[in-house]
Amino acid sequence: MILLKAERRLEETLDFMYGYLTLRAYFFTLRTRLNESGIGFPNSSYAEMWMNAFGSVDKEKLLRNAFEFVSRECDASCIDLCDTFDRASYFALIHPNHPNITLGFVKDADLWNIWLSESPFSVAREVIAEILGLGQDSIKLVDLGCGSVSPAYYGSVMGSKGVYSGIDASHSMVRIAESKVRAERLDWVSVRRDNAETRLVAKRKYDAVICSSLLQYTSIQPVLRNAGELTDYDGVLVIFSELFRDVEPEKEKIMNLYYSLVPGFRSFPAISEILDCLDSMGVSYRYKAGRNILLVEFSGR
Repeated sequence: MILLKAERRLEETLDFMYGYLTLRAYFFTLRTRLNESGIGFPNSSYAEMWMNAFGSVDKEKLLRNAFEFVSRECDASCIDLCDTFDRASYFALIHPNHPNITLGFVKDADLWNIWLSESPFSVAREVIAEILGLGQDSIKLVDLGCGSVSPAYYGSVMGSKGVYSGIDASHSMVRIAESKVRAERLDWVSVRRDNAETRLVAKRKYDAVICSSLLQYTSIQPVLRNAGELTDYDGVLVIFSELFRDVEPEKEKIMNLYYSLVPGFRSFPAISEILDCLDSMGVSYRYKAGRNILLVEFSGR
């Protein structure tokens, strides 16, 4: 297991997020009467997701665990994102693409820029920076699905001896990231718009790849193949996910209910799924797995 001083904070933050969303979900079912039969909504598929998630659950146990999670001292700045998930759920019962669902990485990039600055993403960046030892030695780093906040953060931590390349599919996220980088005069940082699922061409070999909160929106194997090729299969890959579904399966239903509102969401990855993909690629590697962090060390093909 990866044991870092920031990692426990990350776990506590994600527990809080799950607990808070669970409480929100409970009151959502009461207000909408989704726990009753015969209640119709225009978006019946989303309503059915909720009924399947709460139909046979032990609500007393669920709430008890939720209260335990939210009562712990942690970084609770994720509340605004959680509240947005909650508000969006009501609109999603009307239509899956209701205009008041403000969770898109393109049209709502300004909001994501705020949320990505807060927990759990801010804490995850601290963990990843510590894993990679940023700021200690020069490093060439590529960040797949970098978003708007990570380029300036990692660029500042690693310093001018390093090289940082951020890649994101959202032109809006890239635009915001570039403005932050220019404002902080981080000349060793570059950001470009590209898709992590298509073959990426680079002018240099990178030492490390970051893949943070990305795999739930993509096919896993092409992203892993890019990570391997960008390091010439001789570097490290750090993956962060709010949930690995084979590590915490009890959280999957509620997390899916909310993250399904984010355009492009597919499903949370499983560590076993990632390792199976690496095996099918014929990659030599070692790995260390935490609850929300997976570290892969490539050692050739």
